[in-house]
Amino acid sequence: MIRADLTNEQYHASDAISSSDVKAVITSSIFHWKNKKFKETASMALGSAVHDMVLEGGKSVICGPETRRGNAWKDAEDEAKALGKLLLPEGEYMAALEIADAVRADPTCRSFLDSKDTKIEHSLFAVCPETDLKLRCRPDIYSPEKAAMADLKTTVDASPSGFNRQIYNYRYDVQAAFYIYVSELCGWEVRNFGFMAVENGAPYAAHMHVMSSEALELAQIDMMRGLRQIAEAETHNKFETGWGSITMVYPPSWLKSE
Repeated sequence: MIRADLTNEQYHASDAISSSDVKAVITSSIFHWKNKKFKETASMALGSAVHDMVLEGGKSVICGPETRRGNAWKDAEDEAKALGKLLLPEGEYMAALEIADAVRADPTCRSFLDSKDTKIEHSLFAVCPETDLKLRCRPDIYSPEKAAMADLKTTVDASPSGFNRQIYNYRYDVQAAFYIYVSELCGWEVRNFGFMAVENGAPYAAHMHVMSSEALELAQIDMMRGLRQIAEAETHNKFETGWGSITMVYPPSWLKSE
């Protein structure tokens, strides 16, 4: 099922499994995934603002007072919540505008964003044929013309080597494999998946990173492993760390060599 009419809040209200769920399982444990708590940070808010400015023209972001302190901020925050919008301090709002401009200033990113018939933040829901788990994803942008999908990431380092490390530190590769998997279950063809990375500090360099077929094949193996673990945990109602009862501690090799 593909929905173009859901808000971000409505999408996240679904209990279907997301790529974040799968990443939590394979990077931590079933226990950590089941008991996770979400708390938005200032950097997350900035990233959300950049997403909205690049993809939706900034219609859901409001420029607030200079700081998050005092009654002026509280009043502005209450108003923003009532409108369902994101409030940023003035300096962060202006920075978000510059970051969004940097994404569109990159020729490759701009070309993809301006592709014919692009679909922005559609909500996709499917059932995994192997595990019977309900799945969901919300790609930032999909181009039927190019049969390509992309996700926008704010990062400290958008360079080829720097962002490559970020991909595997945060398992964005698994996210890409998951998005492709769910999209294809919904009938979308995805031949390429890219990350539009833009630095969250001046001078806000942006660059497109496209996942190779080899990277996606390996990521899909981990993705399916995570889905199987979730399905098994749900079936047996056991959400454990998998650490065992004790762990014997041995000195590291560098200490022994000294």
